[in-house]
Amino acid sequence: MKIGEFAKRCNTQISVVRHYDKLKLLSPVHIDYFTGYRYYSESQIAVFSRIRDLKEAGFTLSEIKTIVYSHDSENVRLIIDRKQAQLLKTLQRLEALRQNLSGGIVMEQSYEPFIEDLDQPFVNDEQVIGRWSVLPDDSGINPSDIQIGNRTHELYFLPDGESYWCYGWTKGKLFYLDGVNSFANDYQLEQRDDGLYMTVFFKSFDYPETGEITEIMLKKLDSGRYSAADIARKDDIDKPFIADRRVLGRWISVDYLRDKSEKKDYRPDHKYSTFKLFFKEVEFFENGLCKSIYDDEVISGEKVQTWTKGFVLRKWNSTACAYEIQKHGDTEYLIMEWKSGDYRWGNMETDYYVFVRA
Repeated sequence: MKIGEFAKRCNTQISVVRHYDKLKLLSPVHIDYFTGYRYYSESQIAVFSRIRDLKEAGFTLSEIKTIVYSHDSENVRLIIDRKQAQLLKTLQRLEALRQNLSGGIVMEQSYEPFIEDLDQPFVNDEQVIGRWSVLPDDSGINPSDIQIGNRTHELYFLPDGESYWCYGWTKGKLFYLDGVNSFANDYQLEQRDDGLYMTVFFKSFDYPETGEITEIMLKKLDSGRYSAADIARKDDIDKPFIADRRVLGRWISVDYLRDKSEKKDYRPDHKYSTFKLFFKEVEFFENGLCKSIYDDEVISGEKVQTWTKGFVLRKWNSTACAYEIQKHGDTEYLIMEWKSGDYRWGNMETDYYVFVRA
């Protein structure tokens, strides 16, 4: 059976099966080297079940590998005895904690970003330049479930390694920045009868913790020499000026909304306290000019950004960000579309910022 069916029968994820194969803990009985499909036997379901039982009992994957495949029964017994002793010590520590603690435990939660060096010298690879389609793997996973490319399941390699959105590249590496982490993902090319294919060994958000890598297959669609500006989504920013005295003045950001439903049902007590507000403030002037502050960067000037009733027209990136004013109690809230790279290159819906008068 193919890897997708095997994972389903084992009630697990394909990435887990692939990880076990990489560790030589549970390898397929056959790999079709033309298609890359992995095949597993019915009997291997019992092997996977044993691995899972041992993992739930607290054994490491290295210990499990020895237990499952060792012919040295004495060594296996020693591993099990050692684990039993460790678990007994853990139970004793838990009992001591239980007796010494009163009330709850409040601890600061933190996440340490994983930062790989993306400042690598550019080496050209003419074969990869162009537009690629993200393919479902042999399990039939929908490309929309794969964390790479935009919503139309496409990824671009731009000439000279030009970066766009969260992607960049050099020969053999696809760079990915998610706003917190930065990963340098290896890729390999394969020429087939029906075109050029690429396998990206993609590191996801939990890679620093699990070390798991997902193999993602892409097929080249064309060799166009696109630029970041060419492929960006563009709005109609050629709108005549219409005055709106209600919006005049300086507004300070106080909140960030994920989607339209939150915008529609906005409540003043709604706060994303852990989200850093990158868009700091916006100021509207009577002549159709406006000034925005993003972190420490100031955006202003008629050739860069203007406004008209209902829209901030960001000429520097060809986006028209709609705004509206809602009133709750005595306070007016300006809610404005936030058209970031997710919108411009990811074909995603817009997010929103919320402002109050300064």
